[in-house]
Amino acid sequence: MISRFTEASLPAAVRWLFETNGYDVTGPVEINGAEVDLVASQLAGFAEQKVYIEVTIQNVDVAKYGKDLTKLTMFRNEPGAQRMIVSSTGFTPSVRERAKKEGILTFTYEELFASFERITPYLSHILDETQRAQALRELELVYEEPSFEDRHGNQKATDYLHDWLNTEDHDRSWLIVVGEYGTGKTALTEVLQRRWAAAYRNGEVSQIPFRIELRDFSRQFDARGLLHHFLDRNDLAHLPVSFAESMIANGRVVLLLDGYDEMAQYLNVRERRACLEALADLARDGAKGILTSRPNYFTEAEELRVFEVLYQRLSSQSQLQSIDRTAVNQEREVDALLEKFVLRRVERSLRDLTKEQTLELVRRRLRDDPAGAEVVTDLLARVFRNDESQEISLAGKPVIITYLLEVVEELKNDHVRADEKRLSEWDIYDLIVTKLMLRDWARTSIIFPSERKIFLQKLALHASLTQRKSLNESAFREVIRTVFESKINRRRAEGATDAEDSLFDDLRSSATLTRCSDQGVAQWQFSHNSLREFLLTSFIIAKLSSGAPEQRSLPITDAMLMFTKSMPAEMLNGAFSQFSAFWPSRESHRGLDQMLTLLWSARRHLDRKTKTVRESLASLVGDSLDLSNCTISNLNFELSKETNLQRINLSGSILTGVDFSQVDLSDANISGSALDEVDFWGTRARNANFNHVVMLDCNLTEIDCNGATFFGIDKESTAIVRNGAHAVTLDVRGICGYLRRRGAQTDPVDPYYMYNIEPYFDICEKICRVLLDGTWHQRLGLEQRGASEKNVRLARKFVQFLISNGHVQPKSGTGSKLLGATQAGRILIAQLAENDHIDDSLLSFFEDNFG
Repeated sequence: MISRFTEASLPAAVRWLFETNGYDVTGPVEINGAEVDLVASQLAGFAEQKVYIEVTIQNVDVAKYGKDLTKLTMFRNEPGAQRMIVSSTGFTPSVRERAKKEGILTFTYEELFASFERITPYLSHILDETQRAQALRELELVYEEPSFEDRHGNQKATDYLHDWLNTEDHDRSWLIVVGEYGTGKTALTEVLQRRWAAAYRNGEVSQIPFRIELRDFSRQFDARGLLHHFLDRNDLAHLPVSFAESMIANGRVVLLLDGYDEMAQYLNVRERRACLEALADLARDGAKGILTSRPNYFTEAEELRVFEVLYQRLSSQSQLQSIDRTAVNQEREVDALLEKFVLRRVERSLRDLTKEQTLELVRRRLRDDPAGAEVVTDLLARVFRNDESQEISLAGKPVIITYLLEVVEELKNDHVRADEKRLSEWDIYDLIVTKLMLRDWARTSIIFPSERKIFLQKLALHASLTQRKSLNESAFREVIRTVFESKINRRRAEGATDAEDSLFDDLRSSATLTRCSDQGVAQWQFSHNSLREFLLTSFIIAKLSSGAPEQRSLPITDAMLMFTKSMPAEMLNGAFSQFSAFWPSRESHRGLDQMLTLLWSARRHLDRKTKTVRESLASLVGDSLDLSNCTISNLNFELSKETNLQRINLSGSILTGVDFSQVDLSDANISGSALDEVDFWGTRARNANFNHVVMLDCNLTEIDCNGATFFGIDKESTAIVRNGAHAVTLDVRGICGYLRRRGAQTDPVDPYYMYNIEPYFDICEKICRVLLDGTWHQRLGLEQRGASEKNVRLARKFVQFLISNGHVQPKSGTGSKLLGATQAGRILIAQLAENDHIDDSLLSFFEDNFG
């Protein structure tokens, strides 16, 4: 066995184990002329108990044991004392036998760790007779194994993940599992948690699964906060966070982090960075982990963008002198962590169940109900999505199958047949919710189905506004009082004192809800997040259509956009008409901005074959395309140079995550706007007005801004520009320099910032820096070594330029083999190398060679 410990790290690890469990540890300690590695002390009653410990990375044979025994024998008769040998590699059988007779404890590090390990309550919570364990057992009984299907191949997901868990592959230490809503990401992590916890208990695997629902976090977290949350909710509150951290660092934990998208929808780019930093921090020592997300929240592009954009890279000496060096170093450490995290992960795509898998799942679940199985399979055959004129079956979504199985009795009563109309996402969810309402109505007649639906819609609204997945009794009752105020008052007038309690008892048992608990406190949540999103979408669309748009700010999710796109045309047209009527007076109708986000993809979906992007937008906001003084998020205007949004007015607006890639924004007015993660890659922005904007992490790559004005850009602005495979983060000077190179008018900026992001610019900087040390240098070294190796031709041209202009001269008597800076040249070279300034006498070189 090869030890992963060293002579220094093993004693430190053993010390930590004892200290974490309440011991005071000293060592090495010399006692009676013999040095003992560690002495651990702890009060036992009124007496002090001591453990004398010898620590070794050797495999302990008879010879080694004899040496340790000599030291430990002297403590044989000390009252209450224990003697111990800890080896990272093990003991021979004879040593184990001799030590036992002598009363000396022998542990490998893993055995010692296990003796201190206090995770039995967690294993019992997952595997034994708890409510949670029962739910996981039931899931296991009906679970249909899904598959991954992506550029890495097509494999059964659980088989692939089992192999991954048992393989030491540092290039795959993190997996990102992506899939649309309802593809079974959460169920996958729950099944893995149960199976791997059982395998850990049986000694079949060495890592215990820690499953954490990231959807519980609507604010950014750090690594310790993440672990605190896990321990508190899994019967491990007694376990110190530091102990959990050590388990992770020692490879004893596999992290299952579910629902990154449901957390990220509430966070801005900097908050997401903090969360990614926490994940990278957990992965620092090579821990394994699985992260699930819907697409577009944690894809490679998103991850790298967060990684590359978030802070300005401060490199020049002049900058470092004026800021806190410690803060800069900390940011660089974060970047190093994230880079490691980026490199050590693989993204896998979870696909829907195949037709055969779907049929097998339905037959297995309804094996005693063939009539119900026939109804469900007939209905599933009609569930589809029309995506750009291509019908995609949704019948393989586990969440839809589960819902239909839950309402199978109601479906049988309707005699649903497969020859009826096709059903979209909206239709199927509307059908399911209706059936669940009717089930509740059959159970109790206190609340009409229409009233219950309104309550559930407002409950979904409350959950989204408060950014909470689960609501406690207080919040639940608050929504009841809001929705049923008149009914409660009427009942009170009739002498009933328990009206609110009766409503609470009824509504908390609604078929769309499920009960959960948080640290023993009862809470309620929707049985699936997509139900909440459907109810919320239907509610805010209905409010808009009735002439009272929701004014409070809500996160608009991908699923909400899908539901809106699949709504019946008559419902959409009513919403479109009301939106268009309100838009000119939007200042008095707050909330229309977010409705533009919700309606835009549906508008384009309907218009794709008949109208241009401009015509679709004009049908919503008017022919002038006046979107001034708005807050607009996550609009995509399609990747096409044919998209004409010329003269659009976005002045004074706040734009977040808007994609103008390759769109024609010529003569647009974007002045005074705040642009957060807005994508201008390849955008045609000629003669546009960007004066006094604030840019945060905007993509300006290949923007065509000839004649555009960018005066007064906020000094805190940042942007990103891609050079080939590399991304460069720009501060306001870099932004102005880049835009000036592309034909824009900006505030004055040193020419340095017009050229410093060029791929080979650093060659010139480093040649200048070498020449500043005051010694003579080999010309060959300047031109061909170090950074110059990347482009020897450019290096030679630059050196020759410096010589030709008298900034560098050869040493007398050496021909041109040894070079040094002239007195006058040293000043100009220093300005380039250290002061971010290109003198006029050097400018022609960069103009000629960098275009």
